[in-house]
Amino acid sequence: MSDRAPGGRPFLGYAEAVVAACLWGSSGVFAVHLFRLGVPPETVALIRPLIGVVILLAGFLLTRPSALRIGARGLIVLGLGGGAAVGVFQIAYQSSIDAAGVPTTVALLYLAPALVAAVSGPLLGEWPTPRRLALVALTLVGVWLTVVGAEDVPARFGASGLGWGALAAAAYATYTLFGRYATPRFGSACTVFYSTAGACAFLALAVPAAPGPLTLPSGPEAWLLLVAFGALTIAGAQFLFFDALGRIEASSASVVTAVEPVVAALLATMLLSQGLSPVGWAGIALVVAGVAGVGITAPTEATSTTTA
Repeated sequence: MSDRAPGGRPFLGYAEAVVAACLWGSSGVFAVHLFRLGVPPETVALIRPLIGVVILLAGFLLTRPSALRIGARGLIVLGLGGGAAVGVFQIAYQSSIDAAGVPTTVALLYLAPALVAAVSGPLLGEWPTPRRLALVALTLVGVWLTVVGAEDVPARFGASGLGWGALAAAAYATYTLFGRYATPRFGSACTVFYSTAGACAFLALAVPAAPGPLTLPSGPEAWLLLVAFGALTIAGAQFLFFDALGRIEASSASVVTAVEPVVAALLATMLLSQGLSPVGWAGIALVVAGVAGVGITAPTEATSTTTA
């Protein structure tokens, strides 16, 4: 159970969560181009966080080396707990895409806000208000409409895809709750770095055991894309997200990051010729309304909580 309230400047936390979600929304475009260049998913799953953790290490050593100082207990908590959550998510997410496709994976992944809202009360002491629960429901409906409205990319709900997708959602929810617990205690720098490093160690053991080949990129274009992929969606996005979790409640952060499938749909429309039907655009409108509602009502809810 968390005994620490969200930190100061909550609007900065909301902005950080939105930017992180936008960066994560670019993942599909990066992945599709890397796959077309012959880089298999197993390689992307391992090399992407490795690049991210190297960039994080270099950045902190050059700017704030003291930010990475941590005791043995913190190292164990972040390396094992955070590393397991991030590592399981990476494997489950890639496996779900392979088994069920992007639309199904996204639909199942965004069960995570509901999971976070359900358990953040008993685990963190952050009980969502009825209005927050209504906004969670509105956002989830919007995500599913966005997925259903994807043109020429049908969703597939087989047993394997459902299993991996549900595991990805559970891991993503765990990742969010863990970040909300760890960031106020260990700082955003330590939380993101040691959790990502722990995930790399986890993946280094798990990925070679997978049936797919671990093939390194063969050309400079693939390497440049992979470096940009790791820098933006691992180093940049995860730092922003964990820092946001030090400022706002877990359920709020989870709902705000639902802009990720909106960004993914828009980028797919513009760059991959994967458009949206009117149903999909209606879903995007609901997601935007839900996320905006969380941001607008947050000050009122924070005030009422403080005065209660």
